[in-house]
Amino acid sequence: MKKRVPMKKKNTGVLIDGENISAKKAAMIMHIVKEQGVLDMGKVYGIQKDDRTKNWKTKARELGIEDIRLYGGPQKNKVDNKIKRDARRIINQNKNVDIICLATNDGGYTDVITELRQAGKKVVVIGEKRASKKLRTSCNRFIEV
Repeated sequence: MKKRVPMKKKNTGVLIDGENISAKKAAMIMHIVKEQGVLDMGKVYGIQKDDRTKNWKTKARELGIEDIRLYGGPQKNKVDNKIKRDARRIINQNKNVDIICLATNDGGYTDVITELRQAGKKVVVIGEKRASKKLRTSCNRFIEV
């Protein structure tokens, strides 16, 4: 009789581009994240005075994830750049995270997805039908919501 070796639980982190994906999809996103492994860290990003992202503030609290609000005026790729910096921090400082879930439709994340994969992280992108082919093929797995 073979001895069963217990599977190591995979620690999962989620980074949500609140400018790019609706808070209406929050429950679906978190369900998918939890299917990947044990939630280790979660963040949703938006601009402080942006009406499109204000619903994420309430959802973040309900879901037990951190709501990151950036201050100041509009600036091209402000939220995207913050998400990319935090993803790179995961590579360097949060070694216990095995799987990164990125909720977005934005193809501008392909460079950081490549870096995460090269660092040995599994990358799951959670996006919508409108997500680019470039984004869909850059990750280990794309899940449409």
